[in-house]
Amino acid sequence: MAAPLADLTERELRGAVGLLQSLAEECGDCSSFIAATLDRLTGIVASDLTTLSLCDLERGTRQIVGRQAENLSQADRSAFDLHFHEHPLVRFHSTHPRGPTQRISDCMDVRLFRNSAVHADYYRRIGIDYVMALPLRIDRANVISVVFNRSRSDFKDSERALLDTVRQPLAAIYRNLVVSENAGIGLRCISHLAANGGWQIMRISVTGRILEASPAVLALMRRFFPREPVGRACRLPGKLCEWLLQSRGWGLERPAIDRGQACEMTRFGAKLTVHFVPDTGDVSAGFLLMKSERTALDAADLSRLPVTHREREILALVAGGKTNSEIAVILEISARTVQKHLEHVFQKIGVETRTAAAVHALAVAEESAFQAA
Repeated sequence: MAAPLADLTERELRGAVGLLQSLAEECGDCSSFIAATLDRLTGIVASDLTTLSLCDLERGTRQIVGRQAENLSQADRSAFDLHFHEHPLVRFHSTHPRGPTQRISDCMDVRLFRNSAVHADYYRRIGIDYVMALPLRIDRANVISVVFNRSRSDFKDSERALLDTVRQPLAAIYRNLVVSENAGIGLRCISHLAANGGWQIMRISVTGRILEASPAVLALMRRFFPREPVGRACRLPGKLCEWLLQSRGWGLERPAIDRGQACEMTRFGAKLTVHFVPDTGDVSAGFLLMKSERTALDAADLSRLPVTHREREILALVAGGKTNSEIAVILEISARTVQKHLEHVFQKIGVETRTAAAVHALAVAEESAFQAA
């Protein structure tokens, strides 16, 4: 068991309070907070390798930020991920959302740990035998911790107690910086998207569950994901869920929306573009901003229609919004020839106007895509 708070010296407690005060006053964003935290925590608890570790529980992978000159290689990171779900601290903290600071030796016998696969494949290669993690955030999808590593001696009870003393206020500073940073990103993004117009919005949890959505938004989702359940309390379709989990930064990197990395897909003669915006008032939720835009069809999308290849080419361009003159330039024929082909198309598919022909073409393309899905 860790030493109780009463057993810590006045000097240790003063150092902890000073550390928290300096971090709160000096760090204005997540990046500076992470760098300062890693440096200053090692000033009160010595560590050979200190990192901020973001463990993605759903994907079984870890991202890390280390102090200068202490970064791990990609091979080292891959070795850790190989035994992600076996790691004693990952297993412990994923089931203890309130902490505490924990050593591997608190979870299992040191001799058993040294004979484990994670030690053989990962810790032995980086020269580490003792590990302690101070969690900053734990939810169903992530465990985010400051991780201390030593090669020669385990962490003392007093060191564990000292870190656990600063854990909750440190987590609060970090959480507030993440919320503040995401709020600025969200406001800038919403302003930009609103200016462009044509966007629809859906409120979701950060784990991908639909919380609020209008009938129009749900209809748009069903059009692009016809084989997946879409509705209030449903989970987002698989592709959107996968993208969402990769778009949240938690301070290690900016969310995808700030880098312009939207989720895009094309189907049924239209392109769907989706952005994630954090909810500034609720860290467990956010918004999906979605826009559907018509795209040009390909002649192959209309292979089921009883028309010639040239007529399919022309009809696809009509469905894409092209005029007869524009189609003539694209296909290097005369506008009069384009009109003649269209008249034949109207007769073959049973319509009287180019608008009706375009609608019919989009419907055929949509049905073909649905059957192929």
